[in-house]
Amino acid sequence: PGASWSRTARAFAMAARLFNDAHCFLQNISSELEVFKQEIMQDHEQRKAEISEARRKLEQEKFERREQLNKLRYEFEDFVNRKVDRVLEEIEELKISEKRDDNSQQQQIEHIVHDMDLLREDLFSIQAAWGKLASNCMVLPSEDGEEQ
Repeated sequence: PGASWSRTARAFAMAARLFNDAHCFLQNISSELEVFKQEIMQDHEQRKAEISEARRKLEQEKFERREQLNKLRYEFEDFVNRKVDRVLEEIEELKISEKRDDNSQQQQIEHIVHDMDLLREDLFSIQAAWGKLASNCMVLPSEDGEEQ
């Protein structure tokens, strides 16, 4: 009995040491896995924070670009509107100038027509006076051949 007991105790001690070694190995592996798991979780959280920051920056850049684009569009529209207004004013000034020129030309034409009417009347008067002078100065030859 004593020898079997010592054999059993030795077997038990050997088995305990074998299991202790396996248990220690598993405990070491488990603790290493826990460390890896913590590192992975930290890395994951860091990546999530980086992604979140990148998204926030992207949204901010989108907003700034949209603002810049709107500002540029409003400035361009203002520029175009000012140019269009200027062109319309110049067209209106040109129309007024042409109308003034048309009125001036019409007045000149009417003045020339009036002067021509006066000239025609004067020419009729000259013709009548010339005809009268010619008839007064005309000497009719008499039958004897003498002038009267």
